[in-house]
Amino acid sequence: MKLLMGTKNPGKIEGARQAFSKYFENVEIQGISVESNVGNQPINEEILRRC
Repeated sequence: MKLLMGTKNPGKIEGARQAFSKYFENVEIQGISVESNVGNQPINEEILRRC
């Protein structure tokens, strides 16, 4: 199974890979950059803002 994930964060990608690997074989996840309109480390109201 090949997946695209809207992040380049290795920790998030690995977490998703581990979760999907429990249910699917041969999981391959590629992180891609996406525009989120919040900072790399959102704080305060940015955490609750919906894109």
